[in-house]
Amino acid sequence: MPLENMDPQDRDLMYELFVLGMLEPDEMAEMRLKLEAGDAEVLAGLRKASLLMGSLAYIAPEAKPSKQLRRRLMLAAGAPERGFGWSWIASLAALCAALAVITFNIRQDVSRRETTIAELRQQLGASEKLVAQARDLYDFLRQPSTITVKFGDGQPAPPRGQVFLNRERGVLLFAGNLPLLTAGKIYEMWFVPKQGAPIPAGLFRGENGQGVHFRPGAVDPSGIAAIAVTVEPEAGSTTPTMPILFAAPVQAE
Repeated sequence: MPLENMDPQDRDLMYELFVLGMLEPDEMAEMRLKLEAGDAEVLAGLRKASLLMGSLAYIAPEAKPSKQLRRRLMLAAGAPERGFGWSWIASLAALCAALAVITFNIRQDVSRRETTIAELRQQLGASEKLVAQARDLYDFLRQPSTITVKFGDGQPAPPRGQVFLNRERGVLLFAGNLPLLTAGKIYEMWFVPKQGAPIPAGLFRGENGQGVHFRPGAVDPSGIAAIAVTVEPEAGSTTPTMPILFAAPVQAE
């Protein structure tokens, strides 16, 4: 992600990782280009990060010189050699360990943030898709040329609902009181023409007795006698399996 699109906290992390030399190669190259170009914000951020990383040297606890180190100093001054001090090595090791822990925590935080951002982008994409579909359906329903057909009224608890037909856009079905599907079964919609055999118009599933199915594409309502639904094997059928679950008669205007 470009620096200018990051939150201030995330930019500070990028500057610190650059100072430690732990950015990805392409990120390191981008930072160097901004540095060479004299980007004031980048220069200020890197200066702050450098001071922070330099201050880490003071994390290690203060240690008094050991007898061995004092002897080493005495040797440098011309006194006889008596030993060699190791306390500075221990301090350096403590500093390295602290830097390793800080670097690990920074990388973990950056990774978590990137994962969260990716998830939010995915959710946003799915939401935008649903909104676009809702707009399409609303536009479909409000078209003056869309024909509405009701079915199931006045009968004892049969499937009920509505079918919407539009010559240019297709057919939209809303159905309720649908029977539960058994394993390996699916609902299939059919165009029942005034002449000829029924034409498959798509497969769909229901949930809690409700079903919605949209078959896009041009359709001629004047040539259709009814819209029917049957229960078929999951792969669908080329001819309806009896009995027909319901049929909505079409009366084209």
